[in-house]
Amino acid sequence: MAETMRAALDDGTGQYVVQDVPMPAMYDGSAMIRIRQTGICGSDLHMTADRTEAQEMASGHEVAGEILELPKGETKLKVGDHVAVEMIGAGRACLNCHFCRYGQWKHCLGLAPDTGGGFAQYMTRKTAGIFKLPDSMDWVDGGVVEPMAVSVHGFRYGRMQPGDVVGVVGAGTIGLSAIAVAKAYGARKVIASARYHHQAEAARKMGADIVVGSEAGAFEAACLDATDGLGADFVAESVGGNQTVSFTQAIKATRNQGTMLYLAAIRSPMPVDLLEPMLREIRMQSVICYGVIDGRHDFEVAIDLLESGDIPYRDIVTHQVELENIQEGFDLAGDKTSGSIKVQVNI
Repeated sequence: MAETMRAALDDGTGQYVVQDVPMPAMYDGSAMIRIRQTGICGSDLHMTADRTEAQEMASGHEVAGEILELPKGETKLKVGDHVAVEMIGAGRACLNCHFCRYGQWKHCLGLAPDTGGGFAQYMTRKTAGIFKLPDSMDWVDGGVVEPMAVSVHGFRYGRMQPGDVVGVVGAGTIGLSAIAVAKAYGARKVIASARYHHQAEAARKMGADIVVGSEAGAFEAACLDATDGLGADFVAESVGGNQTVSFTQAIKATRNQGTMLYLAAIRSPMPVDLLEPMLREIRMQSVICYGVIDGRHDFEVAIDLLESGDIPYRDIVTHQVELENIQEGFDLAGDKTSGSIKVQVNI
């Protein structure tokens, strides 16, 4: 195998330069994966905007690829398998600490060193974080397993119940997976907000019953109107980023004793009036990434949902670019007026 590979690294100014870099290191328990598809996440855009120094290794975590090499003794996977990679937690987990013992690998206390992410030709990860794709799923499907798993984890961990009225603030990649998961889990009605026309259309395609714009008060009013003034049983905030309006919207749209799922990462410190949700006994549930719940990993559940054919989630992939043209992909992903929802990089 070659000693170098192609990888896209931010030069510290927000521009991605594709260059030759050393192959990722193999370590105890790791597999070598030839990356085939990687999605550009909103968090990749935020980290790019915040970065002030050049990257030393590739980022990118919405990864699908092919196994090239496995550690000795591995029996559940084989060389040549097409896989989705849970590269943040299980793919680096020690497998022995308090959190690993019950499948909460994101919180592992002894993570293996990061050897690089999906905006490159190759990566190494432990087999606990590698999930075989069914033959019916292609690389595009494999690349959307991770964002589907984010909402699967949130709705499972937050204990959404069949028959709930569900609200979803935002209709980007995670908001759309939240709508799809809510419907799959038996939501009686799903109300969503969308900033752009193409996001609103995608929200309806994922199963949203009511879609409103992002103007002030519209989402909260829709949730109240749909529930005779009670508010939604379960509301997911999926916008995050450098704003705080969506967090407040989600709380206001939740009924007394309902659940507000803090699903996206709001990166700006914010003043929060906790008296109102306290008096209304709202359960404010924060979640991050994925893990094992009720004996199954969220990636396994996400793959099952995608394989079923009932959810047209792959249709959120509006643009694809080659690795050598990754900057074009970042420009498209950051400009929603381009009609982009999910941009994937073909590796």
